[in-house]
Amino acid sequence: MRLRPVTGTRHNGGMALTSTSTETTFLAIGDVHGHWESVIQALEVAGAVLGRAPDAVLQAGDASPYRNESEMHMSHVPSKYRTMGTFAALRSGDLAAPVYFIGGNHEPYEALDGTEGPFPAQWGDTVYYLGRAGAAIIENLNLAWLSGIERGEMLPTRGTSKKERNYYLESEIERTMTQGHALGEIDVLITHDWPSGIIDGVGKALIRVLTEELKPRLHVCGHMHTFHEAAIGDTMVHALNAVPPAVRGRVRYGWWRLYSRGSDGSIPCVAAPAMGTSRV
Repeated sequence: MRLRPVTGTRHNGGMALTSTSTETTFLAIGDVHGHWESVIQALEVAGAVLGRAPDAVLQAGDASPYRNESEMHMSHVPSKYRTMGTFAALRSGDLAAPVYFIGGNHEPYEALDGTEGPFPAQWGDTVYYLGRAGAAIIENLNLAWLSGIERGEMLPTRGTSKKERNYYLESEIERTMTQGHALGEIDVLITHDWPSGIIDGVGKALIRVLTEELKPRLHVCGHMHTFHEAAIGDTMVHALNAVPPAVRGRVRYGWWRLYSRGSDGSIPCVAAPAMGTSRV
């Protein structure tokens, strides 16, 4: 069983439910690195802006959603940065909207790769892992995604080491491309890596090809711990900063953005942290 590309559905724990909504509001959040209290903060601000909770949260990797210490030790990160974070402390109702996350390069991939489909797969209370690669209608949005980062020389297959689990494969890029084209127009593409060409010397050519081929209305990405806004053709590219506790004194602007997809398909940003703010 998997999500089928049928218009007008929303994901709910592996099931597709009919929705009559013509507008979908969603938060996009950058690298969380285990600071899930920041997700709660962003949802509170979004709720105040909208007068209700947004329909969904899309998270661009390095979520570090460790449910226990065993999963914490599955991540390929320097020991000084390996901490449990606050995911395991979340209580039912703490997150006011469902969160859909992809993998970055600081994830418990051994556990994530062992997750049985269909994807999105439930990882916690109202938290769902989108999987390595794919495309589907989720919360009335046509989404495409790719987890992981690029290895200098693309691996034909992935090993079982913690480091090799961080890399995406060419076959996964092709899966996202194929499923995205089958889905039709893509509202949002989510990757951890940036596409190349939006800042000199930064980004990956294969991610840019994915963007140019799928032509999403919006492409959100993370990884570089800085905010940058650009365009590739008609696609808005919003590279998101890490959440405030993760940037360790650096510029904290641009770690979340609130969007509203209208009935005409447009996806304007309707709220974001004010320039220079340190928290939300």
